[in-house]
Amino acid sequence: MDYFRSKRFLDTLLDWEIGKVPSGRLEDYLPRMRCLLNRLGNPEKSFTSIIVGGTNGKGTVSSLLAAFLRTSGKRVGLYTSPHLHTIRERIQIDGDVVDKDRWARGVTELYERSRQFESEGLGAISKFEALTGLAAHLFSEDDVEFGIFEVGLGGRYDATNAWDSSLAVLTRIQLDHTAVLGNTLTEIASEKLPIARPGFPLLTISGQEEEVDRYLREASRDTGVELEFVSETEFRSRNLDLPDKDGTRPAAYFENGRLALAAALLLVGRDLSDRGISETAQAYFWPGRFEVAKKSPWTVLDGAHNPSGAVALVEDLRQRAGAWTFLVGVNSGHDARGILRALQPLAQKVILTQSVHPKAMTVDALKECLPGGMIARSEPEILVAMEQVDPNENLCVMGSLHLVAQAREALSLPLERDGFSEDVLQESLICLEIACDNLGVACERVSDNGNVLRLHQEGRPVYFMRNKHPFNDYVSGRLAEDKAYQNEFFSESGLRLPLTLEIFNPLADARFERYKTHASIPDVLADVEERMTYPVVVKRNHASLSQGVFLEGSREGLDGRLRDLFENSGYFDNILLVQAFVSGSEYRIVASGDELLLAYEKVSDPVDGKGDLNPLHQADGQAIRVEDEKLLCKMKTVVEGVASVLDLGFYAIDVILADSGFYILEVNPNPICYFYNSHNGRDDFVLIYEGLLRKFFQDARQGEVRLKFGNKQ
Repeated sequence: MDYFRSKRFLDTLLDWEIGKVPSGRLEDYLPRMRCLLNRLGNPEKSFTSIIVGGTNGKGTVSSLLAAFLRTSGKRVGLYTSPHLHTIRERIQIDGDVVDKDRWARGVTELYERSRQFESEGLGAISKFEALTGLAAHLFSEDDVEFGIFEVGLGGRYDATNAWDSSLAVLTRIQLDHTAVLGNTLTEIASEKLPIARPGFPLLTISGQEEEVDRYLREASRDTGVELEFVSETEFRSRNLDLPDKDGTRPAAYFENGRLALAAALLLVGRDLSDRGISETAQAYFWPGRFEVAKKSPWTVLDGAHNPSGAVALVEDLRQRAGAWTFLVGVNSGHDARGILRALQPLAQKVILTQSVHPKAMTVDALKECLPGGMIARSEPEILVAMEQVDPNENLCVMGSLHLVAQAREALSLPLERDGFSEDVLQESLICLEIACDNLGVACERVSDNGNVLRLHQEGRPVYFMRNKHPFNDYVSGRLAEDKAYQNEFFSESGLRLPLTLEIFNPLADARFERYKTHASIPDVLADVEERMTYPVVVKRNHASLSQGVFLEGSREGLDGRLRDLFENSGYFDNILLVQAFVSGSEYRIVASGDELLLAYEKVSDPVDGKGDLNPLHQADGQAIRVEDEKLLCKMKTVVEGVASVLDLGFYAIDVILADSGFYILEVNPNPICYFYNSHNGRDDFVLIYEGLLRKFFQDARQGEVRLKFGNKQ
């Protein structure tokens, strides 16, 4: 299966995180996980395991420990949860997120090995169990020496606790998930301690709450666990205190950092030098955990999701400023009232919102916890709320890592994507709404999910669906969505395109025989190599937002890519394009009919062929508006050529400017404005929408907009 099908398979599994709880007895959880590992060939036996539990700070300890071990020269696998932007963040090998192809192969292996798992009599595997098994499998395949596993929930029955770890680490234990783990610190500690094994060390901080400290000492003595406390005094006496990074480290970082360092020293000892410790700690970064996006004024993103975490966050914020605006979203199962109460000493304003996570508490539920809070109900409103914070206000986004992830994307912070969040497509509707307001035109969102906007033109409804719009001729728009038709029509009209081969899946069912262009994949390879040189670009016929566009630099890579795409194609997804790679600057031209509306260059560092080829989808990507009149004049010629072939009222043309001139890569009949706006603001696209509304909805006799909705004109 390819990457996106691998995601779909995982999404079919039961998932604690979204409330789809596995059925059956708790006592079956660990046997079920062990059975899955056995089907995978017990990969967990091929490396030394470290398990990290506790309440807050597990991710920090796990990731910093991994960094220390890498510094000592060890090959390290890291398994954490949840993720911010892509599920692949959960499994890292030597500091790198597993790439999509590797992930897909691993999930395919997992799928094959777990077929008819219910026959084991232990219930169906959950998504977290599958991911835990996948992590162990990939670590084993990659010959890691140490595998670090962050506990998902609790410890006793967690999938990461299904085998013996050589070292267990416990962060500070506090109240959280009380409905599952218990209502007292002792009850919660009793669920977390079982990650440790008799005869093996358990590291934890000195300074646990008194009842937790007492329980850990007594229970460890009774079970034979070798309990060790890590103290600040011991580290200071050895001159091993951790450096602060520009004064932006929260207090908990040092407590958790010392715990991670103690674990590293226990595991590798002298292989970790004092200089290596200092440099690693100085460079360490774990996104979404007291992440400072800006310092003047402050913008801080933090995943604090329980009252104790919120209290610690407030103390850290107090050290930097005396008043803060909080943008807060909380998932169900957490103490929202306690979180919001903890913010009050510093809160000059609290904006309540809801992330896109299925378990996110509604704004109305949060409002009951804080009646005076402001409200931002939907994802676009979250972005608007962030934009409307006074430039002199200090802002903290917190309460849910899913909300933090949305904020990171809105702030254009570096990230690894699976796909694109809703705000990418919603941005078009936001610009349209502003344009309508500027023109005095009433509009409304008419679908429950906020994806459809309705205007009325002389009593007739006109609909916009995210970036889909009514400005194009219907058939021309559909033809423009099909890259194969684009290639045929543009080539026939003499427009300049990279050399392109249209390939129909040679593995498709016999019913498609008359469409097939090649008898086999080796025939495709031979045809490509006769006409082109590597690298070549492979495109799905209906790829969107560069999903399904790949750069292949060798016969082996192209062969693997073709097999992967063709073997996983659906009945109506059998066409691929193989295109000669053209080197040069990439531009997007936004147009209406034969009129050029806007052009911008897509700029980023060169890609390595593994990720998205669109420069704007890279972490450092920028959209730079074209102002050069001579260049715009040449682009106008390209627009006129496209307009002579397709009747499109609003579209974009992606082009490459090579030494010999422009090459058309493709036409997009439903352009988005998110990436341009994130670098240049919304004004340009708001003006474009104003012009489009005037052009397509004006009264020919009076030359003015005549849009009606209700009593507003």
